Amino acid sequence: MLPSTLINTYSQYKQDTNSVATWLASTAKANGYPSDLLSGTSSGNKAGGGGRLKGKARANAKKSKAPPKTNNTSSSGPNYIIKIADFITLAEYVAGKSPEVPVSFRSTIDRVIAARTAFGAQLSRHGQVDDEKDSNHQYFVGVLEKVRDVLRPFVRSRYADDAAADEITNRFTGLAVYEPSEEFLNAPDVERPVKAEKDNATYETETDSSFEEAIFALTALINDMNRVRAHVRWIWSNFRDGHFDLAAAAITTNTAIDLVRNMVVDVMPLLAPHGGIGKMLQKFHLLQCLIQGWKEKDIFKEASPDSFNDNINYKTYDIMQGTFLVPYRMVEAFLAVVQPNQIPLYKEGMFGHYDPKVNRSKLTGQQKFEQDRALLMPYFAELVTVIRGVDGWPVKDEFLRGIEDVIKTKEITFGVVFAAQTFLDITYELGEGIDQPFHTLVKQTTVISNDIKAHFEFHASLKISNWPAQNDQWLKQLQNQVDWIGKDPPRQVQARMYKKFGMSPPDTESHRVFRMSPVMSGLVLYNFRQRYHEVGLTVADAWGSIQYCQHLYNALRKEKLVNSDWVDMDVLYAILGEESFFIGGEAPATFADYFKKFCLQMGTSAAAMTGKRRKNTPLASNAGPRGLKSVGPVLSMFKDRYVENTGQVDLTPEHVDQIIDMSLFEEEPGQEGLLAQIEDPAKGQEKKKQRQSPCRKKAVEGGMMTPEQLIKPLIMSLHAETLEFAFPYLHFHRWCWRVLRAVKESADGLLRQLYTPAYLERGTSCRGWWGGSSWPLVGWRGRLGSAAAAKGGGGAEWHVGAGDWEVFG
Repeated sequence: MLPSTLINTYSQYKQDTNSVATWLASTAKANGYPSDLLSGTSSGNKAGGGGRLKGKARANAKKSKAPPKTNNTSSSGPNYIIKIADFITLAEYVAGKSPEVPVSFRSTIDRVIAARTAFGAQLSRHGQVDDEKDSNHQYFVGVLEKVRDVLRPFVRSRYADDAAADEITNRFTGLAVYEPSEEFLNAPDVERPVKAEKDNATYETETDSSFEEAIFALTALINDMNRVRAHVRWIWSNFRDGHFDLAAAAITTNTAIDLVRNMVVDVMPLLAPHGGIGKMLQKFHLLQCLIQGWKEKDIFKEASPDSFNDNINYKTYDIMQGTFLVPYRMVEAFLAVVQPNQIPLYKEGMFGHYDPKVNRSKLTGQQKFEQDRALLMPYFAELVTVIRGVDGWPVKDEFLRGIEDVIKTKEITFGVVFAAQTFLDITYELGEGIDQPFHTLVKQTTVISNDIKAHFEFHASLKISNWPAQNDQWLKQLQNQVDWIGKDPPRQVQARMYKKFGMSPPDTESHRVFRMSPVMSGLVLYNFRQRYHEVGLTVADAWGSIQYCQHLYNALRKEKLVNSDWVDMDVLYAILGEESFFIGGEAPATFADYFKKFCLQMGTSAAAMTGKRRKNTPLASNAGPRGLKSVGPVLSMFKDRYVENTGQVDLTPEHVDQIIDMSLFEEEPGQEGLLAQIEDPAKGQEKKKQRQSPCRKKAVEGGMMTPEQLIKPLIMSLHAETLEFAFPYLHFHRWCWRVLRAVKESADGLLRQLYTPAYLERGTSCRGWWGGSSWPLVGWRGRLGSAAAAKGGGGAEWHVGAGDWEVFG
């Protein structure tokens, strides 16, 4: 199921129909209607296909495990199935009590009537319903119209303006494939009628298993899928132009596929009685071609024996792109040839070669189809190689998961079909830049591996007692996995298979999974970056190096003893905020405060810093030293999914609100879609206040949104947080430690005179916790004017933070 805060078109329609049934039944019962007359799940009714499913259809519906959706999900009372045939009876009974009918009831029933009338007329116009089905449709619409007429005199007077009513009816009108109603999309929180007070029962409209209901639900679903798909293409066009981070784009794309996979739950049971996904997609494609003016006899042709039962007229390919029939046929064809427990070895060129330099808009329908096949078939083989031959693969995206399920169950799902279509869309969107995500992955993971190596070299003889050995093992494990991915495990598996059969492996490019899939590249990058981010914070907190330097840097600047900016430290300070470095979130500005806040930050008890402390007051605080605080809440939300491999992320209302709020980031002026951190403190505080008392209805308060509406704020939130996640804490720790050494060497002579050589017990920190990534380190030169320099100890010229690090590749 979709997360509770998200809603799709068909589920909104079902909520409308169920709320009509709920209000009628609950209001009638509250006015004395016998409740025993409300129950009913009989299969014979005029509505055509209503009632319980039978036989294979019922078995298939059970497989989908789709729980009923109502607007009373929290009810603990009895459940009633309201038959369409009873709607008029209930309405007439209610009318006899002269009730006040809420405006929401009229507007809701108007939406349902408009939706079914427009769509039913479209089916009839193109010959997709026979006389019996058309009669069923007309009966259903007629019942609703009769109910509306019966209760019209009792609708509240403020709804008297029929012009307003007509405007509301348009919410579902013209439910065509590519033209959704903007009013409908932008108003998922429509008001619906509710049941009577103290009524704890649940009411639902009887199940309709007719073809018209199935094709209506499928149309609504494909509309939603195409809107999500358009948003995904927008993401990757922005990535191509350098506006989005790779990991952020990959996470958002995979989340979008995840949401689509969950959107289909309500629809799948309706398709089963009519042949399932494959046949219904074919019928849907047929309908769309008829709408475009094609004749039925020209839409499909006789399949040739060697074409995977391909009976497509390629001249309809552009229509087919919106119906998902192509990726379904591709998955179906691959499923027919993949052997149990075998790793497929794809013969290069079997289905041609994809050329990203070709202008796709100038290709014929058949040539476009052949491009799709030349891309998907070898990639299917790569995925099965990972699934069956590679243990310990770091991340499973929705495409890999979908193929894994398909080869196990032999059943094709909408999830894998949508993932395959998304794979094609991204490839065509990036064009000749399809390798860019792979090269970004290589560049950044190489930096991670090299930095961990440099860390071990730096700390070969620099140790602290409270740094456990397992921490180094954690670092080494990350480095080993990065290096292992660099050796291309799938290719090694395939090479062994070729050798087993006495064949030479083809001379193809390495790392095909990553070269072909930007999503896989981005998710693996996130996995390594997240772990690198954690380990960097661990090291920085355990040694205290970055915080020590920030306190020193702040004091030197306030005392005007340093004449240059430390850009790296300024960047990190802006990212993490004052709270990470100074108790109370305010930088000290006097000698006394420098010392006091430094001691408090390093773990000294607040009581010990007062002038009236007791004799036995402990110096150390029970809370211990205060560490750096990571500020990437949305990126951290996906750690369990892509690092711990716990499966799907269940987006809670709190998660959705967090994504929408986008932390403390705002859209850049004149740069639509791009975020920057709010630098003005007053503006930042105002943003926080807005989060606490927003004008919009938050998800935790029942606010709803469509899946595609979540995609844009999600990608922008993830991208905006990338800076903090990509900052090279591990690398910066070493530079900070070098700074501290320089300070020690500069002031050593004076300190020995003042405090004897015993002033420094050892050259290490005594802190220890757990704690990060990569960012362009900008070096700076400055004149370090310390207290020692002021007293004749001299100054030290130093260079900090020169490096060649990249975030966006």
